[in-house]
Amino acid sequence: MELSEEIAYKFTRGIYTYDIDGEIWEQAFSFILNNSDSFDFKRDKIHLLWTENGGHIRRKLSDDMLLLKVLKLSLPKYDGDDLVLYRGECRFLHEQNKIGFCWTPKRSVAEMFASGLNAIESGGVLLKAYAPKEAVLSSPNKHSAEQMEEFEYTCNPNALTKIEVLQYFKKY
Repeated sequence: MELSEEIAYKFTRGIYTYDIDGEIWEQAFSFILNNSDSFDFKRDKIHLLWTENGGHIRRKLSDDMLLLKVLKLSLPKYDGDDLVLYRGECRFLHEQNKIGFCWTPKRSVAEMFASGLNAIESGGVLLKAYAPKEAVLSSPNKHSAEQMEEFEYTCNPNALTKIEVLQYFKKY
């Protein structure tokens, strides 16, 4: 079994492998898409993996469309209403129109990210968006809601509407 296939099988079981370069992630995610019928997706475990390591995976993979396809396939499905959500984004990603997947209904949580972690490289930006239910991939899991209190919804950023900038934050 090739390394990328091993990583694919681990991912579908909710097991994260840290020291893997982007090319292997790309091959692993392509393998998942091409062989999706042969996997038994452990959706709740994948959701926890995504909540804890999604930013790292996104940076390594550097292919939001491929990531989106795998998330649609592997996360627990959202079954709720349209939402108004917030995100604390890196300014440089916002300027490149590379808005992230993780959003919250709590403005204070988004402000924390916009002024802190996501402001380190280039400053941060607080965003507000309307999320039609079709744009929401998954609801917050127990870890996000109860332990982290971030209430993270995973969304298709391309399907969000009425995205507006509420505030800019200086580089941290």
